[in-house]
Amino acid sequence: MTRFVGHGRTEVTAAEELTPVDEHLQAILDALPTPDAIGLTVFDALGLVLAEDVVGQAMLPAFANAAMDGYAVVAADIAGASLDQPVELPVIGEVAAGAGAPAGVPPGKSVRIMTGAPVPAGTDAVVPVETTSGGAATAAFHRPVAAGDHIRRPGEDLQPGQVLLRSGRRVQPADVGLLTAAGVARVLCVPPPRVVVLSSGDELVPANREPGPGQIRDSNGPMLAAMVRAAGGIPFTTGVVPDDRKALMYAFDTNLGHADLFVCTGGASAGTRDLLPDVIGAMGEVATAKVAMKPGMPQIRGRIGGTPVIGLPGNPVSAFVSFEVFVRPAIRLLQGRRDVTRPVVTARVAEPLVGASRKRHYVRVRLTRTGSGWSATPTGAQGSHVISSISSADGLAVVPEDRDRLEVGESVPVQLLIEG
Repeated sequence: MTRFVGHGRTEVTAAEELTPVDEHLQAILDALPTPDAIGLTVFDALGLVLAEDVVGQAMLPAFANAAMDGYAVVAADIAGASLDQPVELPVIGEVAAGAGAPAGVPPGKSVRIMTGAPVPAGTDAVVPVETTSGGAATAAFHRPVAAGDHIRRPGEDLQPGQVLLRSGRRVQPADVGLLTAAGVARVLCVPPPRVVVLSSGDELVPANREPGPGQIRDSNGPMLAAMVRAAGGIPFTTGVVPDDRKALMYAFDTNLGHADLFVCTGGASAGTRDLLPDVIGAMGEVATAKVAMKPGMPQIRGRIGGTPVIGLPGNPVSAFVSFEVFVRPAIRLLQGRRDVTRPVVTARVAEPLVGASRKRHYVRVRLTRTGSGWSATPTGAQGSHVISSISSADGLAVVPEDRDRLEVGESVPVQLLIEG
């Protein structure tokens, strides 16, 4: 059913209706705007996603150069060389890398050459120094070589106009070297999204303040900001916002200018002090849902002034799991990433895992490598307030909606949490 609040639209699922996890995630992703691309230096683009194919500007190698330290020769001059009957050639000079174009070499002569140095005109092979009896005036060659040996030919690596990297690729350190060598100074890429984290609740105090009676430190704000950064976004925080309509509106208004996404925690349920849905609805559009998951059933999605808003429950474990399931994929998609979800491994259940009756249960587990794969063990108490259950977790074991229990030895998919 739907209802309207203020000048905005508020959509609410029926009380008995549960929204499937995948449906809620898809609704969030479908509502995200297409990110704008910006031009950056190749170095500043490290870790970002390319918004277009990158074409090389230069030929590599740009000139024929030595692949090894040795002697540049005419291959035919030492065709008869052997260990018993070496061929000696006069050494008429030396060519170092970066020394500029060398003079030509006549037949029957050789020059000392360093790795990367341009091959002199008149020569067609480089003989590695370790296979010679080299000297300053003459060099003895103990085996023949073929024309072209140990010479890097112009353009054998890259040609001008060649596509180096495809749109959608995340720039890696090696790519920085490739692009620089190919004459590419700037690329068009998707910048990291700016994500504003809003913590609301009268019971919250900043982390640096001692809580009074009935108060708790705001752990969700710093935790979610850290998760934003780990996911590739740029986090901003509003600090603690009280359960007050004007204060919430002010927090949104003052951060709209630098927000590509709002992530809110607290105020997502149906209590009298849970004002977030009405505030978002008054300023834009909002939909609240009871999502078929545990922890994290009450969820909010909406939009204010064109900026998407995702509202998460206030319990720390619920906020953490909800971020992993819904917010992290959104941040990745806003970066232009294609790999928006975490890697999943299959593990064997080491202790029974209890289901959640029509809900997808995300159980915090530790993973142990066994001879046959992975073993998953719950981290302890699984209440939505038990923050220690997430700090010691390697992954989220996913007990499906149609299972009341997974027994020891059964297989379970585990969504990995480990960064780096």
